[in-house]
Amino acid sequence: MPGERESRNTENSGTLSAMILMAIIVLIGAYSMAYGLQTLVWIQAQRWATLNPWLNDVPMPLPGKVATAPLRPPPPGKVAPPKATQLRAYDYEFTVPWTGQSRATPLQIGTEFRFTSGQVVVFFDPETQLDTLRALKSSAPAEYQKFQRVFREQPIESNYALYQAIYGATPAQASPFLSSDAAQRINVLLLWKLSFGFDQPGIYSFDFGRNRGFQFGNPAGARPVAVRVFDGQDRQFRFFFTVAAASNAQITQDAILTVVQSLQMIPILER
Repeated sequence: MPGERESRNTENSGTLSAMILMAIIVLIGAYSMAYGLQTLVWIQAQRWATLNPWLNDVPMPLPGKVATAPLRPPPPGKVAPPKATQLRAYDYEFTVPWTGQSRATPLQIGTEFRFTSGQVVVFFDPETQLDTLRALKSSAPAEYQKFQRVFREQPIESNYALYQAIYGATPAQASPFLSSDAAQRINVLLLWKLSFGFDQPGIYSFDFGRNRGFQFGNPAGARPVAVRVFDGQDRQFRFFFTVAAASNAQITQDAILTVVQSLQMIPILER
């Protein structure tokens, strides 16, 4: 009868709808179990990228060698003028390619070297630079164990490697379909990148073997430049390069590379 058929159709339709709904719930549950964490990390990463576009920046390699002009012998009877100046502070020395007079001024954070030609270099006190991994191991062993678990597939064993991983991380590396370990790793790196921030827009990297690190800012943009250097013993150093107000002086990229390439401890006999 028509009424019975309509009733059976309605019942069948309801059963089919319930089955579809149940299938959807099962699929959502399965997805959440397999990719829930990864999806949350991906959503959060996209939000951070919207609020902090600089998170998308990764270090761009700088030239591996400093460009220098060939040396010419001085005319007979004349002494060649110096082509560089060696500066010293905190048991360390480095070379700058400026030969004018300079004045060293102690600061709370380090030492400022100001040249009469207009260039200014601030060398931060190395003792104030945090040994991040050692501090994490000694002051927060439980957090360090979590850190080791998160990075067990790609261990981080030096401060330089830590900074390299942090500044090399971008929101684009997050995905709903990563493994849970990979999702946790990118989440931690992005959180650290947010907390570390950036000294100046634009991130660059350099590697001279003994000294390697990161540069923040571009001297061609007429802005101050900040540099973090890690030596062969994984000690961290910081420099800040700028020019005096109302000065026509310039700080070139080669000048910055000269400094970071030449940084070394003063020989014990000369201290």
